[in-house]
Order: sequence, then C-alpha cells, then structure tokens
Amino acid sequence: MSWLTSLPVWAILFLSLLIVGSVSSASYLVLHKKTGEHRERTGLAAAAYMTALGSLFAILTGFLINSEYATLRQAQSLVGKEAAAASRLAWATEALPSVDTALVQQRLGVYLADSEQSDFKAFGTEKAQSAQTSPGFGSLRELQSVSFTIASRSYVASATANAIEASMADLTDARRELLSIADSEMPIELLLLSAIAGFALIINALFVSLRSGGNTVYVAVGIILIVALDLALIVGISAPFRGPFIVDAGPVQTMAIEVQSGVYLPWVGPSRVIESSAKTCSVDASSCVRIAPDDPVQLAALLRIGKDVDASGLDDLRGFQLAIDYLDGKFDGEDGQLLGHDVARWEVDDECSPEGGKSGAGQLLNDKSLVAVVGTTCSGAAKAAIPLVSDAGVLMVSGQNTAPVLTVDPAANSTYFRTAPNDLIQGSVVAGFVGGQLALNHIAIVSDGSVYSDELGTVFQSKIGSYGVTQTQNFESKEGSDYTATAAAIANGGFDGVYMPVNSPVCEKLMDAIAANPSLKNVPVITSDACVLSGVLPSATKVNAYGSGPDVTALEKQPFYRDEYKSAYQSKFGQAPLSVWNTSAFDSANLIFDAIQRTAIKTADGSLLIPRRTLVEAMKAIDGYVGVSNKMVCTPTGDCAQAGTIGVFKAPAWPVGSGSQSALPVYSKNETLASVLRKK
Repeated sequence: MSWLTSLPVWAILFLSLLIVGSVSSASYLVLHKKTGEHRERTGLAAAAYMTALGSLFAILTGFLINSEYATLRQAQSLVGKEAAAASRLAWATEALPSVDTALVQQRLGVYLADSEQSDFKAFGTEKAQSAQTSPGFGSLRELQSVSFTIASRSYVASATANAIEASMADLTDARRELLSIADSEMPIELLLLSAIAGFALIINALFVSLRSGGNTVYVAVGIILIVALDLALIVGISAPFRGPFIVDAGPVQTMAIEVQSGVYLPWVGPSRVIESSAKTCSVDASSCVRIAPDDPVQLAALLRIGKDVDASGLDDLRGFQLAIDYLDGKFDGEDGQLLGHDVARWEVDDECSPEGGKSGAGQLLNDKSLVAVVGTTCSGAAKAAIPLVSDAGVLMVSGQNTAPVLTVDPAANSTYFRTAPNDLIQGSVVAGFVGGQLALNHIAIVSDGSVYSDELGTVFQSKIGSYGVTQTQNFESKEGSDYTATAAAIANGGFDGVYMPVNSPVCEKLMDAIAANPSLKNVPVITSDACVLSGVLPSATKVNAYGSGPDVTALEKQPFYRDEYKSAYQSKFGQAPLSVWNTSAFDSANLIFDAIQRTAIKTADGSLLIPRRTLVEAMKAIDGYVGVSNKMVCTPTGDCAQAGTIGVFKAPAWPVGSGSQSALPVYSKNETLASVLRKK
C-alpha cells in the first residue's frame, strides 16, 4: 500500500473520486435497471438504514482520521523533540575544552544533516528499517561514541557529563520512536471496513434517490463526495514520511545549519557566523578547493624540519600530528578524519630563513588542492612566505612565530595568523625580570641577524629603560661567525648580564664560547623561546643561563593538558616535549580544522567545497577559543593570542627534555598585548 500513500494529494484525491464515482455510477445504473416497480419498497427499506450506515461510516472514518492524524502530530512532535535535544547537547558542550566542543558539535551537525537528508527519506520507504543502515544511523553512532568518550573523562564536570548523556539519550529515543512510527502501517482491515461502510451508505442513498426522483439526486452526489474525500484524507495522512501530508523536517534542518555554521560555538556565536554556500564558490571559483569523496583534505607543514632541524620545528610538527590524531576525539595513535575525509600532510622545510620560507611557500602553492598551512617555525621565514600565501588566498597559521613586525601592519589580503604570543609581551616580561628581579644595569644584547632576534632584542631594549637600566650595547653574532670573539667583546665590555634572543645553533655555540671565557663564568645569560630547547640544555648548563618563553608549567592547571595531552605526547613520541611550542602548533591546527568545519560545503555527490578566502574570514571570527596553549581571539592583524604568561626558567630546570619534570619558573608574569601597547 506504500505506493498509494506515496502519491501526491491531487493523485490520491483523483483516484478516490474516480473509484468511488465509478462504483457509484455503475451501482446507480444497475439499481435503476433492477428495481423497476419495486423502487418505492426498496427506497423505504434503504431509508431505514441510512442513519445506521451513516453513523457506522462516520465512526470508522472518524476513528481512522483521528488515529492517523494523532500519529502525524506525534511524529512532528518527535522531530521537535529531536531538534530540542540537539540544541541542549550543543549548549552542554560549551563547558568542555574548545577542541572537545568543536568535535562534538561537528559530529552533531553531521548527524542532523544526515538525519534530515537520509533518515527521513529512508523512513518513507516500504521498509523503514532500512534507516538502520542509512548515513544518519552511522553518524548518530559516531556522535554517541565521541560524546560518551569525552563525557566519561575525569576533567569533565559531572553536570556537563550528565547534560551530554541526557541529551544523547533524548536524541536516540526520538530517532527510535520516529523509526517505530515509520515502520508501522494503518490497519488495512479498518480502511477496507470503512470503504465497505461508505459504499453501503452510497448504495442506500442511491435507493432513496431512485424512490424520490431527481429532486434528491444531489443528496446522493453529496454523500459520494463525502465518502471519496474521507477515504482520500485517511490515505493522505496515514504515512507521516511520504505522500501529501508528511512530517516537516524543518526544525532538524535549521538546527543542522546552525550547528554546522558555528551558532552554538562559544567562540563564534550567532553574530559572528560566516555565510558559506555553493554560491560562494561560483562567485570566487579560483579560491575554492574541491575535494572528491575519496580524496584527502590537503594541508601542509612549513616548518624547520630539514637536516639541520632544531627541536622547535620538530615539536611544532608533533603538535600538528597530535591534532590530526585527535580528530576522532581520542589520542589513540591513529589519524582521525576531517568531515569524513582523511587529512594529508605535506611537510616542507622553512630552513629558518627568508629564502627557505619563500621557496617552501612556492613549493606548497604549486598544489592547487592545498587548503591551509601550519607554519612557519621561524619569523624570518614567515615574513618571506606571507606575501606568497596571501596572494594565493591560502590560510597560514603559525604556532611559533613571535616577531611583532608580522602583525604590525598586515596587507589587506593577508591570510596569516598565529597562536604564539606576540614578542611585545615576551620582551616586556623579560625586561621586568632582568631589570627588576636580577637588577642588572649594564647589559649586552646579542642578535643573530634574524627577524625574530632583531625584533625581540629591540622590544627588550625599549622596555628595559623603565627599570632604571641605562647601559645597553648591541652585538651581532650570526651563524658561523666567530663566537669566541663575540664572547671576548662582551667580557671586555664589563657587562653584568647578557640577553641573547637568538636561534639554534647560534645559541649553544655562543653559550659554549661564553663558558670558555673565565671572565663570564658567573654572568647571567638570558635567552628566549627559540633557544629553550632540549638540544640546547647541555650548553645552557655550562653557564649561568636563564630561558624565557611561554610558561608551560601553567598548563598543568588545565585538566585536558594534564590528563590527556601530556601523556599522549610522551606515548606517541617516547619523550618529553622538545620545546615550549607543541601546544601552540596543536592549537593552530585545530583552529584550521574548526574554520574548515564551519565553512566547507558538502555537495550531493559527497565532495567537499572549501572556499579558502571564506576560511580566512572564519578565522577572524574566532573570539574566545580556549586552546591548550592559550585563549584565542583572532584579530584582523593576525594575532590570536591576546595575552601570554611568560615564564623565566633557570637551567638545567627548563621545561623541555630531561629537565621538564623539575621545571619551575623563577619568574612568571601574565601580560596582555593591549596593556603592553599602552605602555609604549
């Protein structure tokens, strides 16, 4: 009977009128021929039964109409219940770490879309149980897995866990009840009985009409119409998922759109949603990447990972790898998927130089399927790469670049962002430590000629004067230079402290030269994040060394880092973090994933369309993403970390390598970028 209930309203009405009208016309002709002179007697007998038959027909059809309409209303109510449960689940995830919030809501959005597009279609088939193998069923199972896995963790508050579990239970119950309704059918016996009663009523009416003559024919015609319309109505409302009167999936569809666009994400919200549709790609086709159903999402790592790799570049890459691992909500050593696609990672060395940044970006941009880049490691490489990736409209997010110049006056088409704190913050904090806590007055400032080194040294020098320091002198010691001569010049200058914000290997080479100079044996040597590496520690322990950088010991206060991330890093890589930047790179990758999830368009054939320029706008909408390394508010300049807690550690207790277990800062301070800028 499903073929009948699947017809449009006009077809059901036409068939009902045709069948009832044809049977009635044929019956009239037969009765007219057969009754003859007995019309009076048969008419009287028929009139006696009219009330009873009318009542029987009214009772049967009234029962069926009421029953089927109640089922339709129940199904519509369940759709509303499903949308409400989805809304409660989305709100419940706000208390989770942002990476978990994004994971659950992304799975929720996929389920709602699949439910509206595939479940409701499956419910309308002859065998509604086929919905158990529909995409909606699969995505619900994945949503349940991710939600319950996260809700069961120790860092999730019991109220949040209970809310997630209750919402999931309501979602599951609603789907189960909808499936039950879709799988049930109207009792065909009652429909046949109603039809028989209707035809009996029509025949009696025809007998009465034949007895009374033409003046009462309209009564019979009216009864014929009523019977036909009643039967058509019963058939029309008997299948809530097919035919003319069906459940409106609008509430679920609306929730799917809202969830997928980020309305329920705490760092996006309704006012910052970026509109994205297939029309976006038709307007700007050159910036739109099409990913076929079986193809991966192509991302890239432009980091210092070549033969002369230092630990920070490798640590960035490890943070990126952990982010891909966690796409399924678990650190299980297996890569997760992004919107149902694998993630391909192309790794290119930035060589920690402008030349490496430029050539590396050029290599990456040859791939027209490239969606976004995590990188660079070094600020000098970024400065050279940014114009190229921005002209191509490719999003680039760095977890380590800190040079202020990168975000001072970005081009209008800039696609660059960073999760690392601006060195205006670090330079200010280090100046406070050197001029305040150490109370040094005669300071040598050493640069290796890189953008990072020059910029951080300049910030430090501009801030140190506010602590009464009046004597500073700048030195340059590039890679491959005479480090012994630099150490001798510092010794001859009679400095009581050295600040050297340089990169590896200049850092360890210069420390070795300082250690070899007896005059500098006890002089404090302060370096910064680019040198706070496990590979530098052996040289740092030879001198009176301090290292500044993000105070990663503060991360221990974060349950997600303490209970999940930290152990996952050691389990996957077999050692403690090599630098202080892996968590920032983890956040960089996850911000890219979040932006892709909010802007990608899924086509009918299962392909993804990712408008790269819209991806950049989605990054600018991030306001309050609680990452592992920091809270992110991404401004149009590209700075996402609007504050930073900078710690200063004394070697060998640096927060990297073998010293990380005992690392505690000797000085730590939180500064906001806005407050540092106001102090200028």
